[in-house]
Amino acid sequence: MSKFIGLVRNEHMKTFRRLSTWIMFGIAAALLITIAAFTAYYAEDSSGDWRADTEQQMQDLQKQVENGDVEAAAVQQDLTTLQYQLDQDIAPVQSDSLAAYMESVMYYCAPFLILFIAIIAGGLVSTEFGTGTIKLLLTKTPSRFSVLTSKYVSMFITTVIFFVFFIGFSFVVGGIFFGFNGFDAKSVIFDNGETVSNNLLASTMRDYGLNFVQTLIYATIAFALSTIFRNTALAIGFSIFISMFFPTISFILSRYDWSKYILFNNVDLTVYNPGNVPAVDGMTLGFSVAVMAIYFVIIMVITWFSFMKRDVTA
Repeated sequence: MSKFIGLVRNEHMKTFRRLSTWIMFGIAAALLITIAAFTAYYAEDSSGDWRADTEQQMQDLQKQVENGDVEAAAVQQDLTTLQYQLDQDIAPVQSDSLAAYMESVMYYCAPFLILFIAIIAGGLVSTEFGTGTIKLLLTKTPSRFSVLTSKYVSMFITTVIFFVFFIGFSFVVGGIFFGFNGFDAKSVIFDNGETVSNNLLASTMRDYGLNFVQTLIYATIAFALSTIFRNTALAIGFSIFISMFFPTISFILSRYDWSKYILFNNVDLTVYNPGNVPAVDGMTLGFSVAVMAIYFVIIMVITWFSFMKRDVTA
């Protein structure tokens, strides 16, 4: 066990000795600060009477219905939500608040998290083949299985570190720009014909957890490509292509019922949050978890089998 821990530590040191890893951390930090700065600059004044503003919004919507500009059914959901806020005394979430900023970070930065981890995972094994160090590595370790497993565990830990960094740094930056308050801010949504409220910060943390699952799936695919391909550029490039374009392709195909069995229509578990809908009718959280588990096992088996049978002398 101590040898395996040493392997994981060694792989982890390799990852964080690369300049590219720290560049990605720098890009992430700059991105978080930029979002906070733009939010603070363009945020509307939140010092007014929110109840009066909400009542005015309702009146404007009702006038649009009376004038025939929109149909009553089209604005009924908005009217119900606004009335719920008034009845429950729930102030709208201000854009210049810590909770709203962290929600924006989660929404805008999730693709960057996937991209960064895909780049790291896409080079973990292929780099060893490209530099020829794989031969030396395999002669000093008990088995190929332990070598590949240590690399995957290291990738998992790196993914956790990136998520912790995004959450922690965004919390600090958001607190500096908007103040460390507003933890009780609530968002009001319309779900299954009912209006409900959620603690915004808690729901954002939940979304981070769900996005971690999605990121891990993409990282596993990138890791598999890195193991199968000897060329690092090809492995990373294909990993980036999959993470950026395959979700869009799957969404286009979501009009067909069979597309619910496509992996990329199941990785985003945030579609099962209140107020959201899955890509294909009839999909459930349990179904998506099962589909991901099946694909995960298949990918892992192919990856480990490929590595165990790979000729490293070529």
